[in-house]
Amino acid sequence: MKKLLLIFGLTTTLLHSQQEWFKKLESLPFMMNTFSDYQHGTLRTAALKGILIQLEDDWRLLFDTETLRLTSAYQGQIEWAGTPWTGTHGKQITLLNQQALFTTNTGSGWKNETGSFEDNRPIKAYGNLPHTHFLGHYRHGNSVTLHYSVHGTEIWETFLVREKSLTRVLRFGPRKRDLEFLLADESSRFSLNSDKNEAKSESGLQVLTEKNATLRSDDKRLTAHIPQGDEELIVRFSFARNQPPILADLPDMHSLTSGGKGISPDRISTTGTISSKTNQSYLTDLIPFPTDNPWFSNMRFGGFDFLDEDSAALCSWNGEVWVVKGLKSNWNHLVWKRIATGLYETLGLKVVNGEIYVNGRDQITKLIDLNADEEIDYYQVFNRDILITTNFHEFAFDLTTDAEGNFYFSKGGPVLQGGRGFDKILPHHGIVAKISPDGKKFEVIATGLRAPGGVGVGPNGEVTTGENEGTWQPCCKINFVKKEQLPVFFGTEPLRHSVEKPYQEPLMYLPMTLDNSGASQVWVPEKSNFGLKPGELLHLSYGKSTIYRVLPLGGEEKPQAAVVPMPIDLLSSAMRARFHPDGSLYVLGFRGWQTNASTETGFQRIRYNENFGHSLPEKMSLTKTGVIIHFPVSLDSKLVEDLSSWTIQRWKYIRGPQYGSGEFSVDHPDLAAEQRAIEAETRPYSKRDTVKVKSANLLEDGKTVELILEEMKPSMAFHINYDLENKKGDVLIGEIHATIHSN
Repeated sequence: MKKLLLIFGLTTTLLHSQQEWFKKLESLPFMMNTFSDYQHGTLRTAALKGILIQLEDDWRLLFDTETLRLTSAYQGQIEWAGTPWTGTHGKQITLLNQQALFTTNTGSGWKNETGSFEDNRPIKAYGNLPHTHFLGHYRHGNSVTLHYSVHGTEIWETFLVREKSLTRVLRFGPRKRDLEFLLADESSRFSLNSDKNEAKSESGLQVLTEKNATLRSDDKRLTAHIPQGDEELIVRFSFARNQPPILADLPDMHSLTSGGKGISPDRISTTGTISSKTNQSYLTDLIPFPTDNPWFSNMRFGGFDFLDEDSAALCSWNGEVWVVKGLKSNWNHLVWKRIATGLYETLGLKVVNGEIYVNGRDQITKLIDLNADEEIDYYQVFNRDILITTNFHEFAFDLTTDAEGNFYFSKGGPVLQGGRGFDKILPHHGIVAKISPDGKKFEVIATGLRAPGGVGVGPNGEVTTGENEGTWQPCCKINFVKKEQLPVFFGTEPLRHSVEKPYQEPLMYLPMTLDNSGASQVWVPEKSNFGLKPGELLHLSYGKSTIYRVLPLGGEEKPQAAVVPMPIDLLSSAMRARFHPDGSLYVLGFRGWQTNASTETGFQRIRYNENFGHSLPEKMSLTKTGVIIHFPVSLDSKLVEDLSSWTIQRWKYIRGPQYGSGEFSVDHPDLAAEQRAIEAETRPYSKRDTVKVKSANLLEDGKTVELILEEMKPSMAFHINYDLENKKGDVLIGEIHATIHSN
């Protein structure tokens, strides 16, 4: 029995018996996310970019990777919340740590260059501290070792449990200066016993360390001082409450960072389904997911790329990365392997020189297998400059590269519950980000995006995104900008940030019937076998599970285009697409918010059927008196010249602070109605103009049609319906949607 969960526009369909599948993730060694917890009985946001580490006996530790602060340690459970898990908005996963071993206050976990714990970030409480850097973490079996640096000193940290004591083990590299970091904040005062290297609070927390570190206390705060030195230093700190702490045995810190036993040894086989149809232009082959797996993984994949001709890596919304093999060699025996898990809402993946980069809400992570066992041992930070808040809507979409090796992704705006208006806004909300090939430089190259479902980078450095209808966005769009025009502003005024340029109008406005949730774009490569020309642009609709062929209509200052839906059957949403070296197109999608996708998720190969061909319009141009459309097949002249074969409409939208826009007349403007659209929502309002076709002529090549219209003028939306036949008598019924900035 299926149960439909609809919360503030989020639509998720789950099998009733699987509604709490995510609770299986509680056994993972780590999980990266945004977390809340309780400090002295008060609920708070504990870590915007946190890593929750699971130890034996239900011990859980939360480490804030922005402030390098162990925020809490406790024995207990977690309360699940959040869009990918329970469908809720405005809540985070909460640690049920009311009886915590210890907690720490928000802010810096290490003293800065002035000797203070002050939060000296450019935007207080957000982003990375200037004197600290989270570098990544290692997984060795179920053991996790954190890797970071403070004032240039590399530090590795792991955790052990002995009876009811927790031991933090820190390995310090050479130190050019003394270091001091936060151990605990209590509700009562600490007393120190320097002879025994012990500290005890009046409320019962006891801490024990070794002689190579010094405990310090400032009333209710306990810190540790580490002296400078040229040699490596390993220090243990043990914590217990209402009993003496016990230091756990010292682990082999070097072994823990050299690759270890995996946690997902299973390989799971599925059998691909290859289309046997012959009467379609494009054939859809299905790659089944290993839904029956030991980890109850929810297969909602949001990004992928090819490792080679035979294998692909895929990342899921719930933070897993899988590899499938057999794409070239044997579709009857596709082999799946889970190689990574615990990442934060990963919706983008790119393979560069055989190495996997995954984009989550918190960072781009480079996945490294240290011991060649096909499981990731080191989750290395590639770039984590992105600023985030607790808002549910600021998804990090996609990951791709340009010819120079720069990385790109798009990020949503912090939409309020219900979809209208915005939450707290930071400089990285509603942007396209560009990251240098070495990961060291982060740039904002486009702003003003509300909900860009993906990103595309063209052969000449063109940058594209999808966009969704909403506040300041009259409808869905295909955004397009040339390399030399960057940076640009794409229209959502509260998310303009520092870009003072005028609104960059889109390549095309997309009516809701055409696209209600845009995704990525992809360019047809050289030597493809897809029935399209190299360099053509394809737009993916997540909401309508459709792929559109984009026909450029020129325009230097304001590029414009038309689209035609491609005759491709998809079982799930069209979210990401990559061309395989053999010329076929692989398409990936899942169902996580509003979409008409018929299945929860899908990974499909699309092949062009050369024997059948297609009759899609392949070129369109504008004239002062109408349009010229070129087809790839010879047309029946009688039907072309029959004016009843053509129906054309045009209309415009009103861009303003309201959610979306109605459809307004271009030929007979209603100024009062347009003003009302600025003041209140007008989505149901529709006044389209019917455009009279004066004549339709088939040109000498027999494939090109010239339409002479009663009046040709700019139109945000220009819609052509046609009902024709080719010379063989085959019916050609289709539609073309366009945006005309100028003709």
